[in-house]
Amino acid sequence: MAPLKGSKTMNTFHLFTRFALLVCLPIGMLVMLNGNVEAIRSIDIKSDDQNHEPGFSPENHGWLAASQDYFPSNDYLLSTLNELSTQPGLDEDASKWGGYVDADGQGIPTWEMNNVSSPSLDGNSLRCAITGGDPYSNIHCYRNLDAEPTSNFFTLSMSFFYQPASSFNNVGGPSIVQGLEFTMSKWDQGLRYEWALQWNNVNNSCDTGAPDWLYWDPADLCQWIDFGTGYTVAGGQWHPLILNGEILDGQVRYNHFFVDNQEQQLSIPLIASTSDPNVPDKLAVAVQLDGNSTETPYEVFIDDVTLTSWVFGDVPASYWANSFIERLYNAGITGGCSISPLLYCPLNPVTRAQMAIFILRGMHGSTYAPPTATGTVFSDVPVDSFGVAWIEQFALEGITSGCGSGMYCPDANVTRAQMAIFLLKGKHGSSYIPPVATGDFLDVPVGSFAADWIEQLAAEGITSGCGGGNYCPDANVTRDQMAVFLVRTFNLLKSIK
Repeated sequence: MAPLKGSKTMNTFHLFTRFALLVCLPIGMLVMLNGNVEAIRSIDIKSDDQNHEPGFSPENHGWLAASQDYFPSNDYLLSTLNELSTQPGLDEDASKWGGYVDADGQGIPTWEMNNVSSPSLDGNSLRCAITGGDPYSNIHCYRNLDAEPTSNFFTLSMSFFYQPASSFNNVGGPSIVQGLEFTMSKWDQGLRYEWALQWNNVNNSCDTGAPDWLYWDPADLCQWIDFGTGYTVAGGQWHPLILNGEILDGQVRYNHFFVDNQEQQLSIPLIASTSDPNVPDKLAVAVQLDGNSTETPYEVFIDDVTLTSWVFGDVPASYWANSFIERLYNAGITGGCSISPLLYCPLNPVTRAQMAIFILRGMHGSTYAPPTATGTVFSDVPVDSFGVAWIEQFALEGITSGCGSGMYCPDANVTRAQMAIFLLKGKHGSSYIPPVATGDFLDVPVGSFAADWIEQLAAEGITSGCGGGNYCPDANVTRDQMAVFLVRTFNLLKSIK
């Protein structure tokens, strides 16, 4: 059977929640099994190993189980799902799809593609059909999507339906359906990363276990490889499907596969990307129909087609602060807390050393580098310590005077009260003085520490408090909250994926 030439990611919402819970567990296990958790550093200064922060903790992967009450901030109420991360309804407009015939020595089919109201789950599905033609020929229905250079994790979800019904593996008569293929792909800088699964319905020289599911490995002699899952897909009914994968160390990794609400066990090695220098950067989703020896007509309908993509393994598109975290990454303010796999550690607290880097990057841009440190400004920040140049410049610009007694306390966590001062000084300058507080928050009375700054932070729309009319001034700032505050303070609102 011919390889797929396009690919896609789609979403069935009732399965996606279950999938989201599962996908983060292997990520956390992968980090813990690394055996060197302490060595995992944050890349909050991109491509600068000297400034990696300590602080990845596997227990922070419990965020999916946390309630909204966990977050000491009501600011998630102002966040929105990253519209570029989730692209639903890809099947709704057939004019945005194309058809590709991979002859591959098999001939040319006749085929059709259009939208129909029935069968459908929502009143409009995409129909891709073989109507005749040469024996064993195929049609590849695909949709190209805009490039997302920084996305590393992808989920394709949809439901599919084929008719007429087919026998399985030619038992009881020739099988109308030879195979159905589902693919998502990313082209980036001349390389193609492809996740493709095939429901193979007829035995061949490489696969004698049909009907079963196969995965795509272009470097293998057979190309389509059995991953040990025998499976019948009945005609005349809808089959939900979810495929999730990631780019890990420049290679294709399959993470999860669900069909008919059941997870299929995967044990697939990393697969190398392929060179494709003549194709522009893009994403693509696709379904392919493979015909039989007489090219008997049949049709496939796909519905609820969604492609979901995201940057960090622990910040999926459904995460409350995804949009802000990815904006921070795209602006060059953060590189995450781990490279392989790429993680952000959203629930880790922000230290005063990290805050200096975040604020100065927000003020001066991602390419800013502070002057060489002297190691003499603060007694607890020697010249070889993490972030020393940033901390000294932070003080030089008048944003901080330290934590007292000639010290900076670089490893202390930043509280929400302190953060209000840092942010507004970074935004307006060291000489800025906010208006006098009037008592807007129940837990920030007039005259309390940073009350003026906290109320001004709210007045500028950067915070809405932590709920119940409170601000929670003594609570630590976590990395997900910090992303929201930085994006709003420094107007990093454009999402570039």
